[in-house]
Amino acid sequence: MYLNHDFAPATRRAPLPRIRDDRPMTPGGYIRLRRISTGLSQHDVAQRMAALCIHLNERKAGQRMPDLVADMLAELRRIEQPETVAERPETIARLAAVLPIDADVYWQLADYAPDLHPRVCRGCGTSAHDHDAPRWATRTSCERCDPAGDGL
Repeated sequence: MYLNHDFAPATRRAPLPRIRDDRPMTPGGYIRLRRISTGLSQHDVAQRMAALCIHLNERKAGQRMPDLVADMLAELRRIEQPETVAERPETIARLAAVLPIDADVYWQLADYAPDLHPRVCRGCGTSAHDHDAPRWATRTSCERCDPAGDGL
């Protein structure tokens, strides 16, 4: 069910060429869009992250599951804020193990200027880095979210 690895930081891919965007995507916005597109609530993702921590034996001694879920929920809520970036790469690696996000896309949104951001759909958060790379209907939406390409 979960990926079992040591969460070693992966080498980051070079940014793809990007069309200038008037409203740059934030790292938190990307996480939020990907979570919503999968139909999961923040609490669902926090429970999955807590279960992963238990599976990997990473919880503190005496820490109960409800407390661990509460900690993960607080961290997820903090990460999804537009002005916030995750402090540790391990947090995003764990999140990528339970949610279909691309850690490279997250860090490019966090570390690079907006003109170097990867192209991310404003409807579902998919990007050109995804394994099922989307066809783009408009500058900011994929064909799955905007099949007509009219920007609505």
